[in-house]
Amino acid sequence: MKKLLPILLCAAVLLAGCSKSAESNSTSSSSEASSVSEAVSSEETSEAASEEASSTAEEEAQTANLESAVAALEAVNPIANPLSKDDFDFYVENTMLLTMDNIVAYAGDVTNNQADCGLVFVVQAKDGKAADVEAELQAFKESLAANDMYADFADKIAISKDARIVTNGNYVAMVIASIDVGDYAAIDTALETALDF
Repeated sequence: MKKLLPILLCAAVLLAGCSKSAESNSTSSSSEASSVSEAVSSEETSEAASEEASSTAEEEAQTANLESAVAALEAVNPIANPLSKDDFDFYVENTMLLTMDNIVAYAGDVTNNQADCGLVFVVQAKDGKAADVEAELQAFKESLAANDMYADFADKIAISKDARIVTNGNYVAMVIASIDVGDYAAIDTALETALDF
């Protein structure tokens, strides 16, 4: 029903918007729009609204938890020259290829330096979707490690192959060590507690 309502409303708007030439056309469009609106019962509308409200309440973004985890991980793996927030959002959707429908919220940083590979990324997944997010992050990790065409990036590829992906409840974290850090010992220690909320 949720999918049908927007289609019906869109059709009503199109019908109303396309008939500006004569008053009779606009009157018939208005009556068509009214009949479309009347077709949806108030009971169905209230059910859809209550479902949406309950799912929103259950999956509220826990930004304090995300920020806390990112801060703990960046304390041991500082990200040099991080991307801006808008660029990071683009990176998450178009480079990491995550399914945004599985995610409530996320936070983190990725370096904007070509000579570095540092990444700290923490996701709050929707209920039951943490495994899906983890699988997509694993695929992203494998895609980074598979690109070994250029000898100039051999050190970055080696570090990316060892990237850490950790899940705790609905939270999933991925960390790639920065070139300056290079070692995952401190990162592993931080990951042991970073997602304990």
